[in-house]
Amino acid sequence: MRRDLRRKVWFILILLVAVGVYTILPIFNPTLKQLFFKGQDPLRRGLDLKGGLEVILAPDYRVEARVLSEVENYVRKAFSGLGVAEPTVRRLGKANDNNRYEGLAFKFASAAEANRVLKAGTIKENLTWRSGIEEKKLKVNTTVSAADPSVLEVLVQEDPANFPEDALYQAKVIIENRINSSGLSETLVRLDQNKGRIEVQLPGVRSQEEAERLIKSTGRLNFRLDGKIVMYGNDLVKAEAGRHPQTGAPVIDISFGKTGAKMFEQITTEHVNEILAIYIDEEELMAPVISEPILNGDAQITMGSGTTMQQARDYAILMKSGALPISLRSILVTQVAPTLGTETVKLSLIAGAIGIALVFLFMLGFYGRMGVVADLALVIYTLLVLGVLALFRGVLTLPGIAGLILGIGMAVDGNVIIFERIKDEVRSGKGIHSAVQAGFNRAYVTILDSNITTLIVAVVLSYFGTGAVKGFAVTLAISILTSMFTALFVSKTFLEIWVDKAPERFLAKYGVRG
Repeated sequence: MRRDLRRKVWFILILLVAVGVYTILPIFNPTLKQLFFKGQDPLRRGLDLKGGLEVILAPDYRVEARVLSEVENYVRKAFSGLGVAEPTVRRLGKANDNNRYEGLAFKFASAAEANRVLKAGTIKENLTWRSGIEEKKLKVNTTVSAADPSVLEVLVQEDPANFPEDALYQAKVIIENRINSSGLSETLVRLDQNKGRIEVQLPGVRSQEEAERLIKSTGRLNFRLDGKIVMYGNDLVKAEAGRHPQTGAPVIDISFGKTGAKMFEQITTEHVNEILAIYIDEEELMAPVISEPILNGDAQITMGSGTTMQQARDYAILMKSGALPISLRSILVTQVAPTLGTETVKLSLIAGAIGIALVFLFMLGFYGRMGVVADLALVIYTLLVLGVLALFRGVLTLPGIAGLILGIGMAVDGNVIIFERIKDEVRSGKGIHSAVQAGFNRAYVTILDSNITTLIVAVVLSYFGTGAVKGFAVTLAISILTSMFTALFVSKTFLEIWVDKAPERFLAKYGVRG
């Protein structure tokens, strides 16, 4: 065998062994599955194959109830000297929705009073709210309600300009870390920068509460004295869920780094016998009395009696993964059932196996031994596509499977073009070595042209599409590139080996026909 052919063969063999060890063996070997994929399946199934939850998240610029209370006091002072009667007030927004609200509605005695306050211009458009070490920049928009002219609506939100430009990207990374730490598998977190949204797919998850606790919570651990935040958990180096040795109640053991431990020591030293409330976002976890200074930066949070061990683990994950740089709200939560039932999946696999077997038989029957080469190339193509999907942790969906099958058709088509070109060259009287080389050269342009045009379409669909369309486009692009490799490199290598070893058989009964 020629040296260049030997190198090609070794390259193909090493590639196949690597793909097999990485993709196939972990299915049967838990140790390799844990090593390569952290215990998850090599090929992740999407919502349409497994079912679960799909959550669409967007930035939440609304303000907390405690912030709104201070804004209410400010607004009342702003119109106190305008000679209007004391209005009634209510919060705008849904109760218990992240404990955040859109603003306040002040109902005056008449529309004239509401207009007087609006025209006075005493309510500023930009405010700064401070409490303890916390500070927020606020944007305020004051309008008369279209539904009731006697109502003055004061809409309040955090100033979007105060957040980092890549806040959503940072949030996406943190959410991925939280999900990975929770042990959920086959998940997908996708950022749509144009729409300012994060799409989270959680196959197998049925509880909306469980999902939102992990992905939507800002997860900021904070400590409060008299309702004011005096310390954040930014310097947290440990957060582990466990059980209290005496009571068995869920607890979270936390430890601070050097800076956090020093600050914690100072706070607990200066406020002995005072209540230090511990919160995660706006949810109070516990409110113990400081009995003595805590000098080593270690503390234990005892959860409430109604808290489960799973909730304690989720809180620990939130603390360890760090706080989101921006608050998020769910704008759409969809419970997705598997599109394919178990029986349908089984029948689909059987149908797919029959179809592939028929393709193999057709290639063998029509092209003889060259059909064997094509079939080997198709097997390698399938392994490589699955390997690439596993390597980049792609999610296999129904449209993705369609892209994979379309790629098989294009791979077969590439081999058919090559074989027909070789047959033409043999009929024209060329020697077998020259015929193989000329056949590949002539087929190269045709294969490249058809695949590149399809690849361009796949790239466009991937860039502009979402959801199912994007899944189809990505799998199709991988399939196209892989089919070009198997047709122009793998098939050529096998044919060259055959021609080198037995050129006379190449033209025999089971070689080139027609």
